[in-house]
Amino acid sequence: MKIAVVPNLTKKEAMACTEETVAILRTHGCEVILKDDLFDANGVYRESTEDSLRSCDMFIAIGGDGTIIHTAKLAAGFDKPILGINAGTLGFTAGVERNELSLLLDLLRGEYREEKRLMLEVQLSSQGAVVSHKALNDAVVSGELSSIINYQMALGENKGYHYRADGFIVATPTGSTAYSLSAGGPVIQPDMDCLVYTPVCPHSLFNRSVVFGGDTRLTVSIPENVHQLFLTVDGETPLTLHPGDQLVFSRSERTARFLKLDQKDFYDILNQKIIETR
Repeated sequence: MKIAVVPNLTKKEAMACTEETVAILRTHGCEVILKDDLFDANGVYRESTEDSLRSCDMFIAIGGDGTIIHTAKLAAGFDKPILGINAGTLGFTAGVERNELSLLLDLLRGEYREEKRLMLEVQLSSQGAVVSHKALNDAVVSGELSSIINYQMALGENKGYHYRADGFIVATPTGSTAYSLSAGGPVIQPDMDCLVYTPVCPHSLFNRSVVFGGDTRLTVSIPENVHQLFLTVDGETPLTLHPGDQLVFSRSERTARFLKLDQKDFYDILNQKIIETR
């Protein structure tokens, strides 16, 4: 078995966890490709398209939720499954905790569950160019500090309506427990086929999230705004938006494949990592 191990060594426990993980894998006959250069000294992800990763059977990400999410998107590009090992704080997307590395033997025996997670595609049409971005968690449109955004939003084929808010979030079921939840959005079971729109501090009596089916396209037009606007996909470097830009949010053709080694279901994890810690 050939496994790509992707650690974020800026995390406090990541080095020791990586050494122990690699030792277990190699002791049991696995070929390990250690990619410890995908996150820089500040923990910022560097995209990779190396052919050596394409030949791997699976990926193991070691770090926090950001590390696991970035690696999951990388793995999804190769249609490979990923196991997340929590070496961060919350680790909501992790399949194994730092003190559960003995469960890696179950992985090598094929004793695991696979969860397929919907991904989001964000198509940005700006100044004559069209660029697509993939998100596993969410995409956020925001303005400068304390500024109100004006935008036109259409769900599916409807004519669209005018909105004013400090920003908005379009999240996948996986991302429903991240920024969207903090902004008042609903918790969504991660294997559901849907997306959720959540306004941030809307200047309207309509201030609720909207959950829409996976086949729906959400189109947002950016009119003239006094302040700068930004698009942030999965917490990556913000992209500047311009008047006349159009954003189309839809389900991606790619699917993230998460591996789970314990018997905890989504609601066990939700209770343990979010409800009980708040």
